[in-house]
Amino acid sequence: MYVLAASDTGPALGALGAGGIALAMAFLLVLGVKGKGKVKLKDNPALICGFIAGTAFSAAGAIWSNPERLTGQGLAGLGVGTGDGGVFGNVGLGAVSLILLILMLCWALTPFRGAVLGLVAAVVWPAAGDGTIWAVPSELAAGVLMMFGGA
Repeated sequence: MYVLAASDTGPALGALGAGGIALAMAFLLVLGVKGKGKVKLKDNPALICGFIAGTAFSAAGAIWSNPERLTGQGLAGLGVGTGDGGVFGNVGLGAVSLILLILMLCWALTPFRGAVLGLVAAVVWPAAGDGTIWAVPSELAAGVLMMFGGA
């Protein structure tokens, strides 16, 4: 007796769904950053895992959209992207995207810092616009997630 018919399976890993991938990536991120088991994510792998997890969170919606909402509220609180000047003058999402890249390249990352930067970049980079260079990593991550069973 089969629980699922062969036609119910998705690509590569079967029917995972966006919520399932988000849940699995959250587990990998938390356990890998904590690093007390067999897998310990270092700084750059934690950043990449955080970025992919953030992309999965955005795709999954529901409870997984909370990091996206918090990041958006924080940026709006600083006046980013509003054009009204805010605290730092007129700062757009492209500038925030560039700052995130500079932090990724220049800051002494720990696994936790890398994971947080990856999660924030997964929200900010696609928000900078579809025609920008910042959308490319998000589209790539989304494509990879779809290959592995996301919807």
